[in-house]
Amino acid sequence: MRKPRTRLRAVTPSRRAARGASPPRDGAAPAMRAHVSTRRTAETRYSFAQELWNHRAHTVMLCEQRILTRQDAARILRALEEIDRIGADRFPIDSGTGELLFSVERYLRQRIGDDTAGRMHTGRSRGDLYVCVERMVFREKILALADALVRLAGSLLAQASRHAATVMPGYTLLQHAQPLTFGHYLLSFVERFCRDLTRLRETYARVNRSPMGSAILSGTTFPVSRPRMAALLGFDGVIENTRDASTARDHSLETLAHAAILASNLMALCEDLILWCTYEFGLVELGDGFSGTSSIMPQKKNPSALTRVRHLAAECVGETMTAFMQLKTHSEQLNDLEATGPVVWRTLDTAIAATDLLRATVATLRAKPERMAELAGANFIQAPQLAETIAQEEGLPFRVVHRIVGRLVRNCIEARIAPAQVTPEMINEVAVAILGRPLAVRAATLRTCIDVARVIRDRKAPGGPSPREVQRMLKARAASLAREAQWIRTCRESIGQARRATDRRVKELTRPRRERRR
Repeated sequence: MRKPRTRLRAVTPSRRAARGASPPRDGAAPAMRAHVSTRRTAETRYSFAQELWNHRAHTVMLCEQRILTRQDAARILRALEEIDRIGADRFPIDSGTGELLFSVERYLRQRIGDDTAGRMHTGRSRGDLYVCVERMVFREKILALADALVRLAGSLLAQASRHAATVMPGYTLLQHAQPLTFGHYLLSFVERFCRDLTRLRETYARVNRSPMGSAILSGTTFPVSRPRMAALLGFDGVIENTRDASTARDHSLETLAHAAILASNLMALCEDLILWCTYEFGLVELGDGFSGTSSIMPQKKNPSALTRVRHLAAECVGETMTAFMQLKTHSEQLNDLEATGPVVWRTLDTAIAATDLLRATVATLRAKPERMAELAGANFIQAPQLAETIAQEEGLPFRVVHRIVGRLVRNCIEARIAPAQVTPEMINEVAVAILGRPLAVRAATLRTCIDVARVIRDRKAPGGPSPREVQRMLKARAASLAREAQWIRTCRESIGQARRATDRRVKELTRPRRERRR
């Protein structure tokens, strides 16, 4: 049996035109090659596996629908398998267009002849093919990003569990606000990332629908099976309206928008940790492997990994605006529509890299409980607790008590009196000035309000920072992440089953007749 030839002959413009392919007769101008075709070639190799899967599935479906003979289908499928063995890195892409489809068709014509090769694209357009391949890449990367998020949230949970009772100051506007635990703080970001996971799941459900069979606007008169194509490609169903299926890109914008929201959450956590790594705060420290130093100042320990995550996250947000501007056109501009796909791929890759880097960084994070406790008790962060206690015990309007405690804090700061040094007499002095009478605040009550750890224990409302509530939330979020991890495994297995089912049908159709008889 003759070995398959994998060397390709050069295709001249005149020969290309004679064979009926769509590139212009004179080929691409040098400027077009430099700025369009070269870039598209790189992007094509990015989606090489998904496009070949689409070609195989489409050929299988055409044969099952008796649009293609089994003999023609087998010849096409064998040639496609040759391309797969050549691989994305070595398979030559036509530099005139940079498009894999035309290069595949050229290879097929050289291997099996025009009559058979020209039948592979029956009932299909570049419109439904390209948006389908985009969706196939999107869904894999959405699952990869979700997986990275689950692991990041898991690292945060592990740290939160170790610091469920580690007292720290809570900040608003970078001012001491109310006391927290470090575990409670970290859990607040686990909540954000769990919502990111929910958004990714919702996006995945809309992305994982097949546009195949829509051609470019109104479908085809060939009796193609859209549900069969969806099943062979691992989609959960078909996008019904044929024009919507081939021209809409709101799923691209949704994917990007949700990646940008995730990026914003990554940046928020990084900004806090970067600040807390400074000498002035000194609340946390990064592992040496995730830190850098200065080329001139040897004393510096820079939070390099966190700043890198911040840079990557900013790229995700910027790329979102790129796609929105690309789609600022009427909905038949196919080149603009297709240009958004690689933007989404790159953005998801960047988001995955940022999430993975932050996960590894968080795993090495070292909290400084002594410094956290020192700051928590130093700057009247207990004032809200004192105001609430006085309002409840004295039956006074909270706003009145707010003025009393606010005046007390100002007086103490001016006199350099620490929170632990406040006495009932100091409170009464302010109360007389504002109310005209003293209050019945006891010394024991005052000590309870000043004890930051006690203040945190008293915050028992659902979701509060009390250690018991933090432990409850830790268990609940761990269960949520386990469910998300199972969903990712299920989706990946579903895609894998579809891929294997397509491969089985290809083997059946390409099996020699003697083996088929057995």
